[in-house]
Amino acid sequence: MEVNTLANIKSAIKRAELNVKRNEKNSAQKSAMRSAVKAFEANPTEELFRAASSSIDKAKSKGLIHANKASRDKARLAAKLG
Repeated sequence: MEVNTLANIKSAIKRAELNVKRNEKNSAQKSAMRSAVKAFEANPTEELFRAASSSIDKAKSKGLIHANKASRDKARLAAKLG
């Protein structure tokens, strides 16, 4: 993978490559979380609630979203459920 960077030092180039990989992985996980939430909002069922809640918890545990945001999002989903 070729990263377009100004770095000349080998370790800095490696770090930039790792950052690109990490950013792609994080954005994919956030996208999956958003998709799960949208699926639940379109058809609020218990099964989709569990899937959305799980994806929110995973994003929280990885540090992609703040714990308070995760709690707030899950509370809003629970309110729509019942």
